[in-house]
Amino acid sequence: MTGLDVDDLVARLRAAPTVHAVHEEVERAVRLDPTGVLDDEAGLHLLHRSDELTVLHVVLPPGYAPTLPHDHRMWAVVGLFAGREDNEFFRSTGAGPELEPSGGRSLRAGDVLAMGAETVHAIANPSAGATSALHVYGGDLLAAERSMWRRDPWRREPYDAEGATGTTVRPVPPGT
Repeated sequence: MTGLDVDDLVARLRAAPTVHAVHEEVERAVRLDPTGVLDDEAGLHLLHRSDELTVLHVVLPPGYAPTLPHDHRMWAVVGLFAGREDNEFFRSTGAGPELEPSGGRSLRAGDVLAMGAETVHAIANPSAGATSALHVYGGDLLAAERSMWRRDPWRREPYDAEGATGTTVRPVPPGT
């Protein structure tokens, strides 16, 4: 397999006419070698941002505790280059900010997951190795009004990346 070309990947994702087509492009991308192309430092690395599409490279350190439950308010497609990402899903109980667990899915290298605009989830990496994942969103994720939930009892709050994940989104320097 050849290595990952971020510019080519972003062009393909931007040209994809449907979420299904984005899913296929992410499946293709996670089979490529991102070594030397994508940052391996833990955090959220911005690869592309526009009104129509946000592309992040997400690196979760070993033993990363679950994020707070949060929404995206747009579709999302996640694919793993390496490691493990556990997704716990939630649904509203219909009474205020209350949430209840509604299943989950563990992703490993090569796996791809599509989520709808109404999805509420939390992610974790319980493994001993780092997780490297491609997260693609159907809009400007950084400008979207989103929510996160804190426990005991559940409290819905405006989304804050550092509060929900413990990190902020970092842009990738030009030319990388």
